[in-house]
Amino acid sequence: MSETDCPYLVGVAEVDVTPAVGSKLAGFASRVGPSTGVYLPLRAIATAITEKATDHTVIIVSLEWLGFYDNTANVRAQIEALTGVTANNILLCATHTHCGPPMRKFVDGEHREGIDEDFLNAAFANIAATAKQAMEAREPRSLSSTIGWCGLARSRRRPDGQGGVTWNPTLDAPHDHTVPMLRFTDEKGTLRHVLFGYTAHTSSAGMIFEYGGDYAGFAMVEIERALGCTCAFLQGCAGDQKAYLPKDEEGFPKYTIDEVHEMGRQLAQAVERELKFGRWQDVQGELSVQSEEIDLQLTVLPREEYASWLDSENKFFAQWAREHVAMLDRGEQPDTAIQFELQTVLFGDSLVLVTMAGEMSAEYGLRMVKEFGSRFGQVWPVGYANSMVGYVCSERQLPEGGYEVLSNMQGIMKPGPYASGTEETIFDAARQMLAS
Repeated sequence: MSETDCPYLVGVAEVDVTPAVGSKLAGFASRVGPSTGVYLPLRAIATAITEKATDHTVIIVSLEWLGFYDNTANVRAQIEALTGVTANNILLCATHTHCGPPMRKFVDGEHREGIDEDFLNAAFANIAATAKQAMEAREPRSLSSTIGWCGLARSRRRPDGQGGVTWNPTLDAPHDHTVPMLRFTDEKGTLRHVLFGYTAHTSSAGMIFEYGGDYAGFAMVEIERALGCTCAFLQGCAGDQKAYLPKDEEGFPKYTIDEVHEMGRQLAQAVERELKFGRWQDVQGELSVQSEEIDLQLTVLPREEYASWLDSENKFFAQWAREHVAMLDRGEQPDTAIQFELQTVLFGDSLVLVTMAGEMSAEYGLRMVKEFGSRFGQVWPVGYANSMVGYVCSERQLPEGGYEVLSNMQGIMKPGPYASGTEETIFDAARQMLAS
C-alpha cells in the first residue's frame, strides 16, 4: 500500500480530564459526597479526519464524562478558533461514565451542587488544544469498517406482563449487541487507530466515589495494550441498556471494579476478534458533515397527576410536583419545547455516522440501521452527542412508562414525557438530511 492508497489524513491526540480528588461526581442524583480516589484516569481523545481530495475535515472528540450538554457551543467555538474547522464539522461525544465530574448547568447547577467552573473552563481549553494537536498530527491513512458482536448489553426495561416495565436485565425487550468499528491504517498497512462503539450505559461501577471510565474506559486500555495503537469509544443508543454479567441475584448487581474491568476486557476482545478475523470493507468517498437542530415537544400532565407526587420521598420528584402545581395554579403553561441536534458524518456511500443529542433508547439505533442500511455500506448510530437533552424514549415505550419515559423528566424538572410522534419527527429529519 502506498500513500496514494490513503485518501484521508488522520491525527489523534488525547488529554487527561480527571478532576481533583475531593470534588463532586455526576451521574447518580443520590450520590452527593465528594470523590475519594481514581480507579481509572479520564481522557478526552480527539480524532481529526480530512479527506485529501476536498480538504473537508471532521473532528470527533470522545470524552469520558457524562456529556458536553449545554457546554457544547462553547467547546465547539474554542476548537474552531484554534483549528479553523467550522462548528458544524465538530462532533462532541461522551462515553457517559457515571464516575466523572458534574457539568450540566440545567441539572447540576440549578437543582444540585458540585459544578467546578474553574476546572471545567480549564478542561474545555485543554480539549480545544488537544483537537489542534490532532490536526497538527495528521498523516495519510486508509479507512475500513465492520461490525462485531459483544453480548454484554441487556435492556433494563423488563416487561411486567401488565403493560409496564420493571428495572431488571432482560433480552425480552429491544437490545443491541453490535460493535461498530472504524480502523485506520498507514501506507504500510500498520494499524494506527480504532474507533469503536457499543450500546450500554457506563454505570456498571455503581455509586462509588472514585473517578473512572467504567467498562468503556477499561476496553480502551485493553485495546491499546493488546494492539499498540490509539483508540476512542463512541457510545450508542444506550438510554435503556446496561452492561450485565450474570450473578446469582435479582436485578443489576453492584459490580466490583475488577468485574467492570472484565466487562471492558470482553468488549476489547470483541474488537480484537474482528481485527483478526472480521470482514472489513473499505471506507471511501467524499467526507461531508451536516448538522440540524429540530424542535421536539414535551407533554403537560393534568394538575392532579403533578399533585399526586407532592408527598414523594424523592426530593426531586416532590420539587417537580410543587413547581408544576404552582405554575398551573398561576395560569401559566410549562415550557414544552426541546431543541434537538442531529448530525451526520458521511464517507461517500460507504459509511455514515448518525449522531443524536440524547440518551436515545436502543430502538433508535436499531431503526437507523434498518431504515438506512440499504443505502450505505454501514450505518453507525451514535448517541450522547453534542448538546444532550437527556433521555429520548421510543414511541413504543410511551404507554409503558418507567424511568426513560417519565421519571428522568421529573429529575430534570421537565413537565412530562415526549409527545407522541417524537420518534417520527426525528426520523423525518434524518431522512431529509441523508437525502440531501
